Amino acid sequence: MDQSVRFNVNGLDVILKGDFDLGKNLNSVIKSETGFKGTKLACSEGGCGACAVQVASFNAGTGQVERRSINSCLCPVGSLDGCVVTTSEGLGCFKKGFSQIQDRFAEYSASQCGFCTPGFIVATHQALTKCQEKGEKPTEDILQKSLDGNLCRCTGYRPILDACKSLVAGVDVEDLGVRSCSTPFKAEPLQQAHFPDHLKQYVKDKAAAASMPTPSGRLTGKLYLTPKTLSELFSVLEQYANQQDDFRVIAGNTGAGVYHDWPLEKVLIDIKGIPDLARIETSKDGTELLFGANVSQSRAIEELQKPSQLAPFHRMADHLLRIAGTHVRSAATLGGNIALGRLKDLESDIITVFMAAGASVQVASQSSNRWMSLEDILGTSTDLKLGKGDIIAAIKLPVPQATDSFWSHKLSQRFWNSHAMINMSVWLRKEQPSLASTLGSKLGVRGGAEPRLTQVRVVIGSPRQELGGRWQGQRARAVERALLGSALDVDTLIQALQALPQDLQPTPTPGVTAEFVSGAAEGLLLTALAPHVMKSASAQGNSRLQDLLKVHSMGEPPFPVSRHSFPDYSSIAAPVALPVEKDRVRLQTSGEAVYVADVGTSTHELFAAPVESTRALAKLGKVDPAAALKLPGVVAFVGPDDIPKTGCAEVFGQVLFAKDKVEYHGQILGLIVAESQVEAERGAQAVQVGYLEDPTLGAPLFSIAEAIKAGSYYDPPMDLVTTIGDAKKAMKTAQHVIKNGRYKLPSQQHFYMEPQAAVVLPDEAGTFTVTSSTQSLDAVQKAVAETLGIPWHKVTAVCRRVGGGFGGKAVRPMPVAAACAVAAHKLGKQVRLTYNRNTDFRQNGETEVEYSVGFDADGIISALECKAWCLAGAFLDLAWNDLYGVMTGLDQVYELPNLHLEGKMCRTNLVPRTIVRGPGFLNAVMIMEQVVEHVAGYLGLDATLVRERNFMYPKDLPAHPYAPTTPKPKSQVHTPDATDTPTKTDDQNCNGKAEFLEAQSEAKSSSDDDKGRKDMGETPSKRGTTPDVVCGRFQMKEPGANASEASVHSSGRDFPVNQYTLPQVWEGVKKQADYAAKQREVEEFNRTHAWLKRGVAMTPTRFDCAPPPINAAVSVYADGSVTVTHGGIECGQGLSTKVKQMAAFALGQLLPESQRPFPMDMIHINDTRSDIVPNAGPTWSSTTSEGCVAAIEQACNKICSRLRPHLQPKGSTWETWQATVAEVQEGSGLTPASVMLSAYGFYDGTARDADGRTTKGAKSSKPLKYTTFGAACSEVEVNLLTGEKTIQRSDLYFDCGRSLNPAVDIGQIEGAFIMGMGLCTTEEILVEPQTGKLLSDSTWTYKIPTAADIPRHFNVTFLKDSPNIRSVMSSKASGEPSMMLSMSVLYALRRAVLAAKNGLSEAALGSRAVPKGLSQVSGRDDNSLHWHGMKSATHAADSLRPSPEGSEAAGIASVRDETSTSCVIEDGLQGNPFFVLEAPVTTCHGKEAMGKFSIVDMLQAATGSAADLECHSSGEWVVVH
Repeated sequence: MDQSVRFNVNGLDVILKGDFDLGKNLNSVIKSETGFKGTKLACSEGGCGACAVQVASFNAGTGQVERRSINSCLCPVGSLDGCVVTTSEGLGCFKKGFSQIQDRFAEYSASQCGFCTPGFIVATHQALTKCQEKGEKPTEDILQKSLDGNLCRCTGYRPILDACKSLVAGVDVEDLGVRSCSTPFKAEPLQQAHFPDHLKQYVKDKAAAASMPTPSGRLTGKLYLTPKTLSELFSVLEQYANQQDDFRVIAGNTGAGVYHDWPLEKVLIDIKGIPDLARIETSKDGTELLFGANVSQSRAIEELQKPSQLAPFHRMADHLLRIAGTHVRSAATLGGNIALGRLKDLESDIITVFMAAGASVQVASQSSNRWMSLEDILGTSTDLKLGKGDIIAAIKLPVPQATDSFWSHKLSQRFWNSHAMINMSVWLRKEQPSLASTLGSKLGVRGGAEPRLTQVRVVIGSPRQELGGRWQGQRARAVERALLGSALDVDTLIQALQALPQDLQPTPTPGVTAEFVSGAAEGLLLTALAPHVMKSASAQGNSRLQDLLKVHSMGEPPFPVSRHSFPDYSSIAAPVALPVEKDRVRLQTSGEAVYVADVGTSTHELFAAPVESTRALAKLGKVDPAAALKLPGVVAFVGPDDIPKTGCAEVFGQVLFAKDKVEYHGQILGLIVAESQVEAERGAQAVQVGYLEDPTLGAPLFSIAEAIKAGSYYDPPMDLVTTIGDAKKAMKTAQHVIKNGRYKLPSQQHFYMEPQAAVVLPDEAGTFTVTSSTQSLDAVQKAVAETLGIPWHKVTAVCRRVGGGFGGKAVRPMPVAAACAVAAHKLGKQVRLTYNRNTDFRQNGETEVEYSVGFDADGIISALECKAWCLAGAFLDLAWNDLYGVMTGLDQVYELPNLHLEGKMCRTNLVPRTIVRGPGFLNAVMIMEQVVEHVAGYLGLDATLVRERNFMYPKDLPAHPYAPTTPKPKSQVHTPDATDTPTKTDDQNCNGKAEFLEAQSEAKSSSDDDKGRKDMGETPSKRGTTPDVVCGRFQMKEPGANASEASVHSSGRDFPVNQYTLPQVWEGVKKQADYAAKQREVEEFNRTHAWLKRGVAMTPTRFDCAPPPINAAVSVYADGSVTVTHGGIECGQGLSTKVKQMAAFALGQLLPESQRPFPMDMIHINDTRSDIVPNAGPTWSSTTSEGCVAAIEQACNKICSRLRPHLQPKGSTWETWQATVAEVQEGSGLTPASVMLSAYGFYDGTARDADGRTTKGAKSSKPLKYTTFGAACSEVEVNLLTGEKTIQRSDLYFDCGRSLNPAVDIGQIEGAFIMGMGLCTTEEILVEPQTGKLLSDSTWTYKIPTAADIPRHFNVTFLKDSPNIRSVMSSKASGEPSMMLSMSVLYALRRAVLAAKNGLSEAALGSRAVPKGLSQVSGRDDNSLHWHGMKSATHAADSLRPSPEGSEAAGIASVRDETSTSCVIEDGLQGNPFFVLEAPVTTCHGKEAMGKFSIVDMLQAATGSAADLECHSSGEWVVVH
């Protein structure tokens, strides 16, 4: 029979006949053939889960339907013959109703931008399906684990987990977060997609056919073969191998996501339908378990997890559960994983685990059938031709015996969905215990010798030097020899550890150093063997040894616990301030929400892909598209010559298409336009680009140091010097000075889920409609119009919603839309340009800062001199915003009476740097907090105290609120003791704090009606008049204004006293986190744990806000319904929701009070369009929502004033409204309204009335600017042996004024915090130093946090009684300010790393391990948590040696080795460095920062077989013989 493929999508039959390219991915076919929108394409790598679908297959033999979730972006559509595919729309939709899962996600605000949400819905549904099939009740842990293949950048995961937890039977609602409704939960049966009978029959008929169908592809030249037996497969392989045709064998096809090599061969051979390759069998004697090579990883794991299996198999399953994510494991096969290990050096966990388990592999071909060890499979044998003649047919595992034990673990950038940097598996078999030993054990006494090891397999997977850096899993033969035949006691353990270096030949790879691999391998081996040795250590009564043998393997994270608390302002202006459901959030849960990829799909549209430079700073030779134009589906090449002569070749200061030379790796040279996205991307790769050598260009610059040396700077549009007081003079009189500190800040990718995308449709009379994923329609309109050389009015820019922006879609969409427009202009057809994840990463970079600081301090900073260098790319873009943020925000919450700050923008040949969330301010926070940490380390003080003592404060208080009880003489060096912790900071030693907090509690307008705290059961506070309290160095009062308008000043900045809420949020978080008790707990924990260390830190933040001018339009229709068009862009921040709330409130003012507010369901938010709300500016800085709300209120007020004379009160809200509208518009559609029912509103960016609104008519002419404060406390835990870390708890306390929507704002705060946490922990940008090529350009190499990484206790509290009375509805911004709070994680990590680096626990080593020279300095002969502080106390000196004289380049270049994350700062005394922990603190960098140490030396010291240990100033522990 002729081949055709039939499957069903959401009840719609899809039949692909004849010459359809069955190699296309399912995601694209769903879009083109069905019109369903639920599968969002975010990465094309299987790394994010946004495209997840459920696939049901019918087993003709058993009659059973099996369901699994997969990534549609990796699934060739030919593999789905006879299947039922369910997208998120199939689970529930607007027309048919939404599912219970979708309802819960909506109610718990578990969707912000919404681009990732359909994938989470499918993942949750599949988990519940599995529970249903097994007859199990879903648990919170099962549902959390189901999300391991899904990423979200917006929410911070907490509301998603709450939505999942709400589906667990018997859940306590009090344990969940904010919910938009209070209706009781209803248990609803899980609905599954129907598997049609005709499709079942189709599967049966196919199964009954004698042979595989005749392949299709006569016209396309591509064949998709589906052999049904091994003999058919071998026949096909022989045929095409002999013909030397281009072919590939595929099964799960998940490897294409890793290697970006989508199968484009002429012949695809899909082996998934061969039954012999899908079997799972146990041998007759029960000694072997066999898996067919096509068994999915998920099925294998389920088999290993069965209760009937022994513990070693369960441990194997635990490790395999960390491979990729659920959707990948459901498709990926065991044989495919092993084949990729052989062919492409895959960082395989399966190979490591199975090799340790003693697996053998069946390799079959037309002429042979042989069993091989995994070592032989991975060897250099040239007669093994996998995928060309040989195939992996099966894998066989020996069934473990009762005396077997198995341990396995991998170290990765994050716990879930991250490949191994190193992994290790250990299989041990002990001899049967002797009778004496057994009796002794039962009697509680030792009887006979310990059982010896009769079988040992230790396997380590890592990049290996002898293989040229390739990854491979190999047996650790030297370790095995040391263990085999021995009783596993401490001596054997030491011998095994000593043998380990013989089995390692590590080599550095991007982000992973050879030193890390060596140290981690030692730590992993100890973790594997220590539990076996503990028995003998306990028998010896050696407590120090027992402490060293207490090891910890990171397991599945527990379900996080969260608590939210916010003031209840619902009675003031409902529905404003209510946690109402996000606008159209249910459409986001179903996937029906429209993004650029869903707009204007047409069978005649074309697709474009960029052609990118592979060189930086080179003369461009010929760009030859000839080879690309010969490929199927390719239509045209679009380059610089296609820009109209009247147009402009530059967009935002950068050439659109490079012509004469290229400036950076990845610069766009042109576009290939084709009939499909895959064909366009393939064509772009085929374009031949030539480069010419031109010595006059010089060498490319890739770092700040290189730019400084070359004198390569930009002149950004801002002042590059900030001066307050006289820092130079103050520095000379300061008691203590630290000169030339250095700190390097990290960069971060935006990782918005929706990639850069634009669709351009040519229209009549030379007009164009541009749909863009942008934060600024004005910018897109300008770019297209100027590139084409046409007036702006001929370009209509449109955006409904954006799948995340974070600053990356402010100006970067401009060249995307402009390039797409050039293609549409040339070809006269609709063109779609969407960057894939790799290109998107390469086209967007951010900022990096290095600075030199000098300051005077005895706890209180008196002067600060700072130089900041900001890393910019080959074109300026918006990188200057980062420097501007540093220049204006460096003081943060601190009083800096004398400041001199200089900044420079370094021009390099990297990708142009643009802004990312909190541009500049985040940099400023990191710099300033590092300065504070340095001061604290110098003096040996708790950094929390130093922060408090430097807070800006009201000058008319008798003393600083956090001044020490007894000020110490300037010359006194402080030695840390218990009084240094904030636990002792009460009202007596914080003289002015209580007075100030009391004054602040009264400093609220008597007209305010703040209510009690939601969820906390607190009563409303009583407020009186505002006292005359003035903060800062200067006093400013408006005539007649009450004292709440007095100003605080710091670094030349002013804001009202009632906005100075720093003490409230600081004390609030201190109390909420119980910081005093937590410090004691952490110190005790560190004292009693050798290999785990914890740290706790508090950090504050200040963020300056200025809501921008913006416009909006409101229209009322004859039936009373309302549409709203605002000038902002909905990016997931809830802007449209807040606008809708305001419209309901403002329109409700026309109605009788009892009938208010106006019904929100009768308000529709339109797309933002440049032809309706032009000149709106960008949506950024977290304040556009406020501007839009003010504009909407103004427009609604205009309409209400027109309707007020016609008011017709009736019995209900809607009846009154409709009757009133009917008075001026009859509704027949044939007559016009007698009153204008449309209105524009314009918020002009100025301060509001005292009530926060404009209803009184009078308004200030002053621009609205305000400041918001927040504070956070985080506790972390690090593992010295492995470098792994967990965030144990984070408490956030934030001043959000009167939140316009608490549910939305809490989500913004949590999401921003987790994004910042990623910057500090897992998100490492890697650039090839020789070429400037971005190496971290995929979900495989760039790791944002997952749901497993968030704090295990995550609490958010909004400050109450803090209205922003001159702002819009008394609100304050939330999205960007809260990102700064993530610095609490970084500095908690610093404390934990210091505890590890400098302490190594008294319990483990006692007083024998003393840091070199410490006892002489401090008078203490121990190794306590305070070692760093006591060491710092030796720094006392009136003046310190400055850094060597030389150029700026010399100074910066000497900051640190670029391959190292941690560095030290010399304060001027030899051997007394200040430890710097730079972000991100990845697993590798974190372990290296803790210092080098020898576990063997420590074990020998503990057993008395070696002399004492000594710690050098470098942090390396050594044995002193």
